[in-house]
Amino acid sequence: MLRRTLKKPLTPIKNSPSTFMGAGGWLQLECVQYKDNKGIERKWERCIRKKEKPSNVDAVDIHAILITPEEPEILLVVQYRPAVEHYCIEFPSGLIDPDENDPIKAAQRELKEETGYSVSEKDFQLLNVPVAYEPGLTSSCCYVVKATIDVRESTELPVQQLEPDEWSLQTISLPLNGLLSYLIEQTYKGRLIIDSRLHAFAAGIAYSGEFL
Repeated sequence: MLRRTLKKPLTPIKNSPSTFMGAGGWLQLECVQYKDNKGIERKWERCIRKKEKPSNVDAVDIHAILITPEEPEILLVVQYRPAVEHYCIEFPSGLIDPDENDPIKAAQRELKEETGYSVSEKDFQLLNVPVAYEPGLTSSCCYVVKATIDVRESTELPVQQLEPDEWSLQTISLPLNGLLSYLIEQTYKGRLIIDSRLHAFAAGIAYSGEFL
């Protein structure tokens, strides 16, 4: 079987110091200069997060799987995103605080705040590889953390512990089986935009059922 592989080694890239272009309260715009494989100098504008201390990873995304009496579901959040001027459906997520050295601790805290679920550290699994959010736009990366939550004996929903700026955030759970169809249905019902990472996750499930 013919299979496409990388034909050439990846060219080492030498970057020059970035140039400051402007900043707001949380974000900064800068210009990155680098040389391509022919030595031609090129420029790229990128958005970065303003941080108290340098770090390669800014945040955690949480894949929270609910073990229910019927079938596994995934716990998601819906919140208003001013940048796109719409409500979005997405994974629970949040920034890693400057004093948090363990991404699982950050995931544990964020999951409690956004969804109300208090989950033991042993029920989290960290994918210890940085994942780029939008590599054409920003340097921001995250870790993905899986949480397994057994709700078969639960009799009531947990209470969220939201920050004031999370006023719009609500939780929703959808079956893993057929997730992509459920997400598309939700977009029609609530005029939601699906976060691209969640869409890729759901499409992967759908394609695995179709092709594997």
